[in-house]
Amino acid sequence: MAPATFNTINSWALGLTSSFIVGFAAEAIGKRIPLVTMPCVNSALASHPQFGRSVDVLRDAGVRVLLGDGGFIPNAPGQGQPGAFPWERALAVVRDT
Repeated sequence: MAPATFNTINSWALGLTSSFIVGFAAEAIGKRIPLVTMPCVNSALASHPQFGRSVDVLRDAGVRVLLGDGGFIPNAPGQGQPGAFPWERALAVVRDT
C-alpha cells in the first residue's frame, strides 16, 4: 500500500477498518499474505508517538514497512515534493516479495 498516509498507517495498525483498503490490508495480515507499505508523511507526523508504535505493530505482524533508509524519508512540514515519492523502490520490493 503506497503512499500510505499517517491516518492509514495508524488505522491499519489499530484495526480500524473504516475504509475498504485498510480493511483489505488488515484481513491480509490474518491470511498471511505478504504485504509491503511505504508511508508518505512529514517529519512532524512521523515523530508522533502513535505513528512509531503503529509502524512497529505492522512490522511485528509481518508487514514490510519501507520507512527510513531504503524507503521513504520524511520531509519537513510543507517541504514535500510529490513527484519525488520513491515509487521505484516500492515497486522493486513488491516484485521481489
